[in-house]
Amino acid sequence: MYAKVSKKGQITIPKKIRELLKIEKQGNVLFVVENDDIKLMGIPVSNAEELSGSLKKYAKSYVELSKVREDIGMEVAEDIAKEDL
Repeated sequence: MYAKVSKKGQITIPKKIRELLKIEKQGNVLFVVENDDIKLMGIPVSNAEELSGSLKKYAKSYVELSKVREDIGMEVAEDIAKEDL
């Protein structure tokens, strides 16, 4: 499947893909770049609002992707540990 890029750099996500990713009208998407690949993930509005600003500490300087993943893993582990208490 492909999509054309408009003069403004916009694309329309094909309906089948929007349905697979559960992207609703006015929904949010996350672009994840890994090497030469780009992953597109649908994000529920509530999750997108929760993520807002969460990566701010990484925006001012270059941080290795492995460090970002490690930090996220630690945050998730802490959240899980709190739930188990």
